Amino acid sequence: MDSDGAAERKVRKERWRAVGVQQILHQITVPTPGRGFTRLNGRLNTWIRSTGMDQGVLHLTCLHTSASLTINENADPRVLQDLDAWMADAVPEHRRYLHDDEGADDMPAHIRTALTSQTLNLSVSRGQLLLGTWQAVYLWEHRSAAHTRTIACHLFGESSSRSTPESTTLNTSATPQTLLSLRNGERINQAIQARHNPNAWETDDGIDTDTDLMIDRLHDLSD
Repeated sequence: MDSDGAAERKVRKERWRAVGVQQILHQITVPTPGRGFTRLNGRLNTWIRSTGMDQGVLHLTCLHTSASLTINENADPRVLQDLDAWMADAVPEHRRYLHDDEGADDMPAHIRTALTSQTLNLSVSRGQLLLGTWQAVYLWEHRSAAHTRTIACHLFGESSSRSTPESTTLNTSATPQTLLSLRNGERINQAIQARHNPNAWETDDGIDTDTDLMIDRLHDLSD
């Protein structure tokens, strides 16, 4: 009898929790200049804030077969250039493909999409994406020409009025020093990006600049 009563209370509790969870389905369009990476953080965070959702999960789906989604480096653009160059070597355009209706980059774009990912699941905390200091979300365009891409955004979560107070959403093992380091990490990253000139290495004959060395050192510390 007692066990049945406990089970019934548990079911009622789970139902109450389910009532507090909302879901919103939305689509965003992203223009791309051609092959390469388009950063999505700003647009996604702006939309998340507009929904009033404070905490939850965002599921992204790229609705195309020649573009994909990825999380990668946000400080040094040469990382993205190296990724793009590596992919071009791995899936060359110069070989013969049966499917070439739209040009030499047609089938390679499909293969590059198959090798990467068209979906991402991301945590949302305090009304924005929960990402590492050096992480950003990108749409990876695999076609040479400019395109307009559509991404489905499916957000599950709780609004700020129903979310857990800030003091209890943090990991119970987090110390003031840990929280301070997280805030400092965000500030350091902002300062670096403000100073960083992505083309400096080209004008300095490939020699690492002070900012490049700082980025490498901070990567070591964050790891």
